[in-house]
Parts: sequence; C-alpha cells; structure tokens
Amino acid sequence: MHMTKKNRFPIFFFLAALCAFSVSGAGAVSAFGEDGQERYAVLRDNAVNLRSGPGQRYPVRWVLRRAGMPVKIIRDFDVWRQIELFDGETGWVHVNLLSRGKNALVLGEAGSYAEMRAAPSAEAGILLRLESGVIVKLDQCVKAWCSIGISGYKGWLPASVLWGDTAEN
Repeated sequence: MHMTKKNRFPIFFFLAALCAFSVSGAGAVSAFGEDGQERYAVLRDNAVNLRSGPGQRYPVRWVLRRAGMPVKIIRDFDVWRQIELFDGETGWVHVNLLSRGKNALVLGEAGSYAEMRAAPSAEAGILLRLESGVIVKLDQCVKAWCSIGISGYKGWLPASVLWGDTAEN
C-alpha cells in the first residue's frame, strides 16, 4: 500500500494519541509502584467513597472523611486501588483520590495517648501527648522509632504506636 500525504495524517494522529495515552497511563500506575506491592498513600479529600469493587457501578460501603489519613494500597485495577485501613477494612477508591504523602495514624484505645519524645528514646523528654487517632507527618523510622511532625512540632514516637509506612529507612 502506497501512502500519500493525505492518508498519513490520520495514522500520525492515531500514533500521537496512542503515545500520549501510554505516557499518561504509565504515570498513573507508577505513582504508587507496580501491582502486587504493598505501599502506602494518603486520602486526598475529606469525602472519599470506599466502594465494594473497582468502578462507579459498585456500591459505596463507607465515606471516608479524613483528608491525610494513611491507607495501604493492596491491589491495582486500572485507575482503581484496593486499599486497607488501619482497622483492616478494605475497599476500592479511584486513584485521583489518593496522594503520595507519608503520614501515620497514632494507634491506641479511645482516649489514650502516645508521648512524643525529643529523641528516639523512652527516657527523652516529652514534647507532646498525642491522642489515638491523630494523623502525624511521618519523616523516617530508625530502630523502632519514627521521626514525626505535627503542628510545627518535631519529635519521635515508637513505631509500635503508629500505623502507616513505618518501614526503616
């Protein structure tokens, strides 16, 4: 088949569109890594629908109302991520409702608190007492302690009282 200038343009636009789609699709997946890897993200909005399956046709099981809350991504399907919450609940959210931030949730019984220390040691001075359920900015974790930040304060909490990406750096 001989191509003329006239019939090359549709093929050019098709190839250009295919390349653009491939690049944008790869970006959405690579933002959190490859399928099957355990990784963490944070909720982007204050109202995120947690669905029973990967699509808008699936019913909403919960509406998550805490922007910045850490979630574990356990599975990918197209533009949907199956996530796990700190309490073990799972469901599906659209990838646009997640961010790459690194936060952690303070664990404990209702009304309990964790003591944020000035250094990674149980003997270090107490800077703040953080109630269970508080979301903190996670910096790094070293030897069972995590460097965190909240409201302009920086300190240390034991990794055992945090839920999120507390793997040692």
